[in-house]
Amino acid sequence: MTTLKKLIETIQHDILGTGNRFIAMAWLVCLTGLIVIGFYLSSESRSFLGVADSREQQVSFEYPVSVKKIHVLSGQTVRKGELMMELDQSELNEKMRLARTQLMRLQSEKSLRSQLNLIVSNSSAADLADPLSVDIEDLSEQIELLEQQRKNLYVFARVDGVVGGVNFRQGEKVPAFTSILTLSPDSPTYVEGFLHESLKTKLEVGKTVTVTPLSTSGSSIQGKIVSVGSRIVLMPLRLAHYPNMQVYGREVVIEIPPHNGLLLGEKVQIKPRLDIFSFPYATAAAKEKKVTSAGAGISEPQPMTFPAELAKRFSFEPSGAIYLEDIKKYLIVSDDTDKEKTATLFLANADGTVEKETLTVPGVDKISDLESVSQQDGSIYLMTSLGLNKKGKEKKNRNVFVRVKRSGLNLTDSSIIELRPLLLNALKLSADQDLKLIFSQEKDFEVEGHVVLGKDLYLALKGPLVENHAIILKLKDFASLFDQKTLKPEQVSLFRKVKFEAAEGNPHRFSELIQADGKFYAATVCQKEDCGAVWHLSDQEGQMKAHLIKFFKGVKPEGLAFNAQLRSLFITFDEKQNNALFSTVEIK
Repeated sequence: MTTLKKLIETIQHDILGTGNRFIAMAWLVCLTGLIVIGFYLSSESRSFLGVADSREQQVSFEYPVSVKKIHVLSGQTVRKGELMMELDQSELNEKMRLARTQLMRLQSEKSLRSQLNLIVSNSSAADLADPLSVDIEDLSEQIELLEQQRKNLYVFARVDGVVGGVNFRQGEKVPAFTSILTLSPDSPTYVEGFLHESLKTKLEVGKTVTVTPLSTSGSSIQGKIVSVGSRIVLMPLRLAHYPNMQVYGREVVIEIPPHNGLLLGEKVQIKPRLDIFSFPYATAAAKEKKVTSAGAGISEPQPMTFPAELAKRFSFEPSGAIYLEDIKKYLIVSDDTDKEKTATLFLANADGTVEKETLTVPGVDKISDLESVSQQDGSIYLMTSLGLNKKGKEKKNRNVFVRVKRSGLNLTDSSIIELRPLLLNALKLSADQDLKLIFSQEKDFEVEGHVVLGKDLYLALKGPLVENHAIILKLKDFASLFDQKTLKPEQVSLFRKVKFEAAEGNPHRFSELIQADGKFYAATVCQKEDCGAVWHLSDQEGQMKAHLIKFFKGVKPEGLAFNAQLRSLFITFDEKQNNALFSTVEIK
């Protein structure tokens, strides 16, 4: 400020005289204006034009496939991770079948050899290395590769975008390396600019530039140079000042953020950010639109779509669910299936549509009143209610706990135990007086939900209630159930008592319990079973507190599944003779 004042005084006294203060100020303003205009014109000369564009994605396979089901239409907007198409490959299925058959044969042969070695040598010769082990390991690796190929037959959207062309219909065969469909991002992902050969602007990879739309009134965004052409090429006529004149320059590719507000094919102006005078601009992050995923928010219960061909055989009463991240589907258990009481599992999409394809648990003859399902480390755990039937009788197929390995849509290596008698015996012999008191006064109990967490198993009981509190049992080191078929009294403890107070229809009883992101979530039903609720359970100093998320009037929530991608709970409602319902609740 002092320097400026001295400059004004010098001009006033030495050049213009003391009586011309106003003229001095005018000269200074004019001089400053000329300098600003000079910088501005210099800055403009360094800008150049470009076109906003995106790279269209082609979906194709290196081997022939057939179209099993199409979930999208041309022009449909899809979100990243959404299932677009299901494919099939009969040759792959046959390879998988032969490999599994051969593996079982080798495993049986190895087991037989081991037994013969023990008999003949009466020693631990069975523990010696067997050449068959190499073949078994090799076959196992082949099966893993085939299973990975099978997962790839589910085509998911890799980005938010718009489906271009769907080139095949359901049931058609697709040759190898042939495009099945195309997907274009719903907004440009890069700008292709052309720098006139006469411009002296110095551009480098990684340098920041400002991209300004010329066709719309949108704000400028920030981009980064990812490529600078090393040769002079003919520029598009659209970017030339005179359409009839051929113009040459260098190609410059600029990466821009998603959801940038630009139109595909829009002409833009590109300016390096080293301007002496630059004006504030809006970044893409501030301009990004909030994308609402399917399933976000809280939706009211709506009917699930159950295929007519399945309805002829199955009674669908969804009682539990989990989300299969690798195939982007929900796996649902039903407490009633068919007349043969087969261990059948169902697949559903986020929109409540149940797939025609079902999964059958191998090695499980009959199962009844299947209430809950969980997953951990590649295994799925299924549990029945462990309770008596309506006539007060104990049935073996209502007392079971099942562990089965899953790879894609293949279920193998089932282990099944009759849990009810083991649990009753452990409770009877328990040194915990609270447990003995609870279960000595009750003739029966019923498990509606379970959680497998590390080495422990948590059981959410619908009954009995303890002073209107629902109870959760904890079974430590539950693997012994499958390995040794035993359950010691000291393994069983009363984990928590929970009172659900913040909703009408008290007392509420457990109808489901899950664990997600280190938190417990529960579904409950009212005393008269004409309403229900979904809760978040927080553990505070050894006390479990229930926080109401959503109350449902007239329906009973029975299944919960957490979808990490959508950050939501998928809820199923068992309406017995009526259509099953589903709802989604966003988790913040």
